[in-house]
Amino acid sequence: MNKIISIGLLLVAILFLAAVVITPRSANAGWFSSSSKSNEITAAAAVQKDLVKSVPVPQLSNSLERQNVSKRAQLFDTPDKISYIYLVSYGKVMAFFTVKGKVSSLRSYLTPTDKLVYGNGSECDQTWVDSPDCYAINAPDIDGTYGENVEGIFFFTTENAYVEWKGEYMMSDQPLKLQTPPELVRTIK
Repeated sequence: MNKIISIGLLLVAILFLAAVVITPRSANAGWFSSSSKSNEITAAAAVQKDLVKSVPVPQLSNSLERQNVSKRAQLFDTPDKISYIYLVSYGKVMAFFTVKGKVSSLRSYLTPTDKLVYGNGSECDQTWVDSPDCYAINAPDIDGTYGENVEGIFFFTTENAYVEWKGEYMMSDQPLKLQTPPELVRTIK
């Protein structure tokens, strides 16, 4: 009896799959059609429109985000600013330094990284910068080399030592109290 039921279910499944495969695309249009997607998009847009009406975007008179960014820029616009950096690896503070100035990205450059040239390699002049005949290519760095610096940061310590770091770090303009001592210790001579 179980074999008969199993064979019957198998035959029903085969007939169903055959009907789906043999049925013309227009008959299946309701499942995957672009019109059903369009209807869903239209419905979602209507809901969004109602939500915007019921919860409008507020008109801000003050932006704490802009104030914070401005304050940070002013704070580090002092060449003799002293900060404290904690270099972290695998969840441990590896080293601690006092920084003079600011922490900078290794991917900051003094010159553009691209230049515009014609197909023959000659540089595009300013009047033809928007020309479709101008192509962007890599420009040499100030030392005449090409390429991209690794990710990371660099800074100068209060003793004028140059330090690079590729990893996580914490920085503060006041020293932080550490619960565990740094893993790496430096000696300045």
